Amino acid sequence: TEKVIKSKSVSVQEKLAIITENVYRILGVYKDRTQVIRTKQELVDYIDKAISNGEIAVDTETNNSLEPVTCKLMGPCIYTPGLKNAYIPINHKDLVTGERLSWQLTEEDVREQFARLVDTKIIMHNGKFDYEVIKCTTGLELSIYWDTMIGSKMLNEDEPAGLKYQYIQKIDSSIEKYDIESFFNGIEYAVVDPEVFALYAATDAYMTYRLYEWQKEQFAQPDLERVFNVFMNIEMPVLTVAAEMELAGICIDAEYSKRLSDKYHAKLDIIDNEIAKELDKYTDTIAQWRLTDEA
Repeated sequence: TEKVIKSKSVSVQEKLAIITENVYRILGVYKDRTQVIRTKQELVDYIDKAISNGEIAVDTETNNSLEPVTCKLMGPCIYTPGLKNAYIPINHKDLVTGERLSWQLTEEDVREQFARLVDTKIIMHNGKFDYEVIKCTTGLELSIYWDTMIGSKMLNEDEPAGLKYQYIQKIDSSIEKYDIESFFNGIEYAVVDPEVFALYAATDAYMTYRLYEWQKEQFAQPDLERVFNVFMNIEMPVLTVAAEMELAGICIDAEYSKRLSDKYHAKLDIIDNEIAKELDKYTDTIAQWRLTDEA
C-alpha cells in the first residue's frame, strides 16, 4: 500500500481510494463512534457537554506540517465521555477545484468555543505542540491539565511514549500498529475526505482520554506519590512555559554552553567508567542469575 501511494504513476484519486480502504480496514471499528462536526451549534453542544463533564481531550491536525508558527490548522480533534470522538474540519478543500469546503467551521469558531474551557480539564498528548498550533492559528492560549506523553515518560522512561504505541500496549492490543505517515504518505491532508480523515484524527483524542484514565490509576499507587507530585507540580506547569519560550525565541551563549557541555560530559564519562568496572566484578554472578526462574 505504501509503495502504491508513493508511486508517481498512480493518480491522486486512486491513491485516495486506497487510503480510504486502508483507514476503514484498521480504524473502521471506530466509525459508529466518530463524529464530524459540521455546524457551529454542534460544536457549541459538544463544548457544553465537555464543560459539564469537567474534562476534554484535545488534539490538532495540521496541513502536513510540524511547524506551529507557519502551519495551517486542518482541524482540532476532541473527545469527552458520553459523546463520540469528534473532528472539526477547518481547512479541507475540494480535490478538483482546490477551493476550501464551504461548510466547514473557522479558526474563529474554534477560538470562541475553546475559550469557554477555562474551568475544564484539558488533556493532550504532546501538549506543547498542540498548544503552539492552537495559539498560532487561533490566538488562544489553552491551559493544559494533563499531558499523557509526559505521563508516559514519567511512568516508564525506557519505552516509547508515542500515543499509538502507548494505547496499543496499555489499552487495546487488538488494534494494528499504524501512524499518519503510513495512512497518508505523500498525500496532502487537505484533499482527504473529512469523514475519512476523522477516523484517524478523532480517534487520537479518544485514545488520549483512555490513556489519561489508565495513567490516573497508575499514579494513584502509593509508591508513585512523589513521581506524581513532580508530574503535576513541576512538569505540567513548565509545559506552557516551554511552549511560550519556543514561540518567543531565546538567546543562547553558545560558547559558554559548549564549555558546560564538555565539563559535565567529561564527569559523566568518569562515572560511567566507574560503574562499568564495578559491574565487571559481577559478570559471572549476573550470567548465572539470568538462567534462574526468577530472571
